[in-house]
Amino acid sequence: MVATFLIFVVFAGVLSKALPKVYSASSTLIVVPNENAATFDAVQAAQVTARTYSDVVSAPAIAAQVARQLGGGATADSVGSAVSVSPVIETQLLRISAEDRNPGKAQLLANTYAATVIQYVHQYLGTTAGASVALAASATRPTAPARPRPTLYVLVAAILGLFIGVGLAFLLERLDTRLRTGDEVRERFDELILARMPRRGRTSASLNAFNEAFGLLRTNLRFASPDGSPGLIAVTSARDGEGKTTCVVQMALSIAEVNSRVVVVDADFRRPMLQQALMPDTHEPLRPGFSNYLVDGCALEEIIHDTGHPNVELVPTGPLPPNPSAFLESQRVEPALRELAERADLVLVDCPPLSAGADALTLAGRVDGVIVVIDLDRSNERAVRDVLHQLRAVHAPILGFVLNRDRLAEFAYSYEYAGQSSR
Repeated sequence: MVATFLIFVVFAGVLSKALPKVYSASSTLIVVPNENAATFDAVQAAQVTARTYSDVVSAPAIAAQVARQLGGGATADSVGSAVSVSPVIETQLLRISAEDRNPGKAQLLANTYAATVIQYVHQYLGTTAGASVALAASATRPTAPARPRPTLYVLVAAILGLFIGVGLAFLLERLDTRLRTGDEVRERFDELILARMPRRGRTSASLNAFNEAFGLLRTNLRFASPDGSPGLIAVTSARDGEGKTTCVVQMALSIAEVNSRVVVVDADFRRPMLQQALMPDTHEPLRPGFSNYLVDGCALEEIIHDTGHPNVELVPTGPLPPNPSAFLESQRVEPALRELAERADLVLVDCPPLSAGADALTLAGRVDGVIVVIDLDRSNERAVRDVLHQLRAVHAPILGFVLNRDRLAEFAYSYEYAGQSSR
């Protein structure tokens, strides 16, 4: 709204400065009845005659005569377009207004036109119309331009900019489906918000706020399911890059801090990133992995790898299959996940985003709960509704949302830590 208002005002100001200055000069004629007595009827007749003369004296013939008198390349068309004749309401007066970029020429044109009208009426209309025309006031040299009028233009532009800006703001609000705050997510979806994650900065306060948010998520997970704390959770998102893998890693580390054994399973066979996030110093892919267990039949213990983080173990993807969706439909997937859940306090499955294919949906119906990560910098209402619709279609137990890059959460946590430091 402010931007539209400023654009209109600035444009009007610049335009008014760029437009050429036009000066206006006016001469005035009076229509006088021929009768000696200025009776009411005669005056009324003169007023009617004045209105009639305003049309007559605008004729091209008079403009042509004025052009001949002025010379200098003036034509009937140029004179006609520069001069306007109008009666003054409820009077016997005729006003002749002339415009030109030169104030002296505007004055000359108005006076020449008035003189020509007087001569024309006296010569052709005086005896038939019952009234004569005389000069009431000569045109004076204008000292200020009639156009442009910067103050008026800017004022009108400001009013238009304000109304149009307000209208555009409401229109954009209706058309804008972005999700920018947790309140918008809460209003538009009937799902629980498990946690709101601030951006992970480099300062100690920022890192503390980030870790505190995952501590809150750890606590909320205990009450997210009516059957108690879920033991097998899938984490997904609408699109790639919304932070689901980071969410899995931080959840695992946070839950492991309370002496709970956590196994994280990388089921994103399209873009596996879990090993890199958990074990950045290990450059070679860990083998065997989940695909080796499903295809080659290796033991479950063989695909569980230590990550170097206390109480956190990793099941990598293994060799990537050509068709991940069909691969994950194997009958051995759910028993493997259930067996992992029996060996650990919690199993977190890093699923592909739902936009990548049916991989996440295949896994979503085989777990105790699904967490949907929403990046408030990227997500929109339509994408999240599609996610919920797809998950509900396979009867997936949705635990709730994790809001990533929540600016309001950043302010809330920074305020909390600032308050603690002041104490």
